[in-house]
Amino acid sequence: MQLAGPVKLLASALAAAVLVALAVKPELRAAITAQFNDPASLPSLPEDSRVHYEPAARACAKAAAAALPGAVAKIAAEHGRPFARPPIVGVFADFATYARANGLGDDNVAGVSRAGRAMLSPVMCGQEKSRLASVLAHELSHVHFFGWRPRGAARPPQWFTEGLAVLASDGGAAETVSDADAAQAIRDGYGVILDDARWMNFRAIPFAAEPPCGAGCNPMSFRQRMAYRQVALFIGWLRARDPDAFSRLMRALEGGAAFGPSFEAAFNGSPRQRWTDFAKSLQASR
Repeated sequence: MQLAGPVKLLASALAAAVLVALAVKPELRAAITAQFNDPASLPSLPEDSRVHYEPAARACAKAAAAALPGAVAKIAAEHGRPFARPPIVGVFADFATYARANGLGDDNVAGVSRAGRAMLSPVMCGQEKSRLASVLAHELSHVHFFGWRPRGAARPPQWFTEGLAVLASDGGAAETVSDADAAQAIRDGYGVILDDARWMNFRAIPFAAEPPCGAGCNPMSFRQRMAYRQVALFIGWLRARDPDAFSRLMRALEGGAAFGPSFEAAFNGSPRQRWTDFAKSLQASR
């Protein structure tokens, strides 16, 4: 009974600290919110229990289920091994629900992956439904990669994981920028700069010079897709140049190894050094 006062004070202090942390760190708040909005708690399709959906998105969920077997096979082949565990797909009809579930608190992204779930925005069921299969495959690339990587291991730079996902999905999340467009942009001095920063803020993706967007262009989506397509080209070039080295890099990263040393061991140099070689190869192929 004598400890009731101190224990109560400690509990109050801890609760206050949590509230402050949630207020100061929106990412933490979004991640905690996502834990209580797991798409796996939604109904699943009788024909494919991996696909969960909001009732209003049932037709869209069926479209995702139709695309899922091919996407799973494609990503497993591109990554060089099966999925660590069956993926879960969440299909949403409501933007607010999607934002609560995706771990970002943001409804302005077409797809998100987290904790073995590939989640599709309501736009995939409406005005951008033509992208559903490619975005699903893109998110499954992330599910596959992080499904093997130990929890708590430092994340590789986002340029690598996004470029890998675009490459493995044949252009998912970079659909409106072609390989030829991305290569020409690099030749013209608008190449992306590889760094370790997160690329969630697409306005902040670093380029050697700002790529021209053109009339009627959405600058934010254009920058994202240009950057994603360029790094996909780079990763494809690395893989074609030395498939065995690329496979060693993938297995090392999936095992939890640090990105920088693993990349240098596989390709005998830093990403920026190999990017310089890559850019030179594009100039030579004019």
